[in-house]
Amino acid sequence: MSHWTRMGGRIVSMAALLLMGLGCKDDPPSPATSATSTTAAVATVSSGPTKPAADATPSASATPTAPAGPPEGMVNVPAGAFLMGEPFFTGNPEEKPAHEAVVASFYMDEAEVTMEAYQACVDAGKCKPQHTDRRFCNSKFEGREKHPVNCVDLDMAVDYCSFVGKRLPSEREWEYAASGGEKHQRYSWGNSPPPDQKNNCYNHAFGSCEVKQFEPGAFGLYDMTGNAWEWTQSSFDPYPSHGGIDPLQDKRLYVYRGGSWSRRFSKWMKTTLRNRYERDKYSASIGFRCVKSVEPMQCPTDFELKDGTCVRSEGTPVCEEHFAWDAEKKLCMPTKDGDARHLATRWPPKDNPANVNLGKFGKLSPAGEKGTDDGKPAKITRSRTPQHDEDCKKNWPNTPASYLFNGGHNYPSRKPAVAGAGCVPRDMSWGWTSACCPN
Repeated sequence: MSHWTRMGGRIVSMAALLLMGLGCKDDPPSPATSATSTTAAVATVSSGPTKPAADATPSASATPTAPAGPPEGMVNVPAGAFLMGEPFFTGNPEEKPAHEAVVASFYMDEAEVTMEAYQACVDAGKCKPQHTDRRFCNSKFEGREKHPVNCVDLDMAVDYCSFVGKRLPSEREWEYAASGGEKHQRYSWGNSPPPDQKNNCYNHAFGSCEVKQFEPGAFGLYDMTGNAWEWTQSSFDPYPSHGGIDPLQDKRLYVYRGGSWSRRFSKWMKTTLRNRYERDKYSASIGFRCVKSVEPMQCPTDFELKDGTCVRSEGTPVCEEHFAWDAEKKLCMPTKDGDARHLATRWPPKDNPANVNLGKFGKLSPAGEKGTDDGKPAKITRSRTPQHDEDCKKNWPNTPASYLFNGGHNYPSRKPAVAGAGCVPRDMSWGWTSACCPN
């Protein structure tokens, strides 16, 4: 099957996307085609900032310089381009539009950074100790040296990667590696949804699992799906994405990826799902892994180095099925006779949670919460959702009635209303919380 099939064929049912998953108390707020692969050949270019772009132009006949090989504990992820994000008929608004994204070759840690590895940085005085005020912070338990480090904020992750001569991945690099590059798999091992605790660590009641406990997925990487969410150094901005990593700024949200042990349903495990938090926030469900650029930088054929990233120099960007490249708008737009033609006047989606970093959804408070234009909290409403009663009765028999809480800034802002009603959360997204409540 072509790796673009998932983008072009409607093989993902909309019903499956409406499944609800658990939100643990340790969780941060949550979100809710035919082409030719460009990974087969790469062109070696210099990453030096003073080298003219013309000197870095690759050609189909360019012979790549073989890198020395990945450092110990890392794997090589070859340069390539892929359709990043979700197709128009599925996924969350912040995962659209699907767009061509390119990455240069890089090395990635084969596993999440462990407790013992992070402790070495703390002992060297280069990293702050992990936070300990969440129920499942691994620093509170004995014998978890091989578990992923958690309860670390974005700055702490950046400091560790710098300590070992690496950096955090960009969101592009992370999705490319997790989904198998050109294959663009829904999960790191393929497109089949994960049965409980077979392919990865999720729906795990007592916190994280040891790293490398499950078989590796794409590129030989472990735990890219599940175990701990993983920080990236990309700002939570609307797509199309951009190359490179973003500077750390206050009052901005940054992306983390991959799902975690705390989630109950596979919808949280997909490689395209974007979650976000402020740089100084942390959770028992968030960890990280590091990457390292391959030097000299290697871009795929038809791409060249510009301002430190690979950009297309030949040909036309790839679009998902029913879309075509619009050179004027510099975006893939619905074709006149395609299945997405009804979206032509309203593409890309404007009702996008990622606009919060651009100030289009109200003011961003110091807590990273979305407010109304005047800064006042959004009203919280509650309505019955009896279709989820059976799930409540099975998992929380004392609170068997399902309700949906809408409004508020985000998930944390709705928690007092949920708890005040005697309810427990069963799932959450950017603008709602599903909860199990007393009759």
